[in-house]
Amino acid sequence: MKIAIVDDKLTEQNKLSSYITSWASENNLPAEICTYQSGESFSRAIQSTSFDIVFMDIIMEGKNGIETARSLREANLSTLLIFITSSREFMAQAFPCHAFDYVIKPYTADRISKVLDDAARALGKHIEVIEIGADKFVLSDILYVFSDSNYCEIFTMNAQTKVRISFTELSRKLEQHPSFMIVGRGIIVNFENTSHISGSDCVMSNGEKIPVSRRKLQETERAFYDWQFKKMLSKE
Repeated sequence: MKIAIVDDKLTEQNKLSSYITSWASENNLPAEICTYQSGESFSRAIQSTSFDIVFMDIIMEGKNGIETARSLREANLSTLLIFITSSREFMAQAFPCHAFDYVIKPYTADRISKVLDDAARALGKHIEVIEIGADKFVLSDILYVFSDSNYCEIFTMNAQTKVRISFTELSRKLEQHPSFMIVGRGIIVNFENTSHISGSDCVMSNGEKIPVSRRKLQETERAFYDWQFKKMLSKE
């Protein structure tokens, strides 16, 4: 789950970041938090980066939160936008920006937890979370999995987690989802995060190369291109 905080006050950024981090830890959910001290810097960032949730202060120097939210909506309609402000007078202006919620300062950790609970439920329509052992993972965050004796190493873009689970049990869980495939002995890749297949490697979106066994190569290539084709059709 990728979350942005746009606030020109560093103390507010730090407070909100700590509340989000605590909520994510309590719910065993991965959360990447990016902070921006101006509407201008955030507007530049969204030209190449997308977020699941954006917490947007309204009263900022330079480009204010309403203007910045309009830039966000030009770039992305699906991001959940949560305005944060010390005044209710901007609610009418905020409405056309399709805000998910409106949080009044000073807010509490409980208030932020509540809005994040609501946001997580809303994102559940688009983001699937899977329980593996005692941990939870967003399916689309998983790059690949390696077997390690009675454990499995689960690699995401930003973390590596060792979970006590057999490879057989984990592969049974993951292969219920069409983007996951066993490509070699003790190796599962997520086609969602596979850039292409080069030679006998799956090249992941972060540039890593995951070897495909010779026995599975033809089957993997066919499954990957079938998956890409079906994904393309679903977007039409």
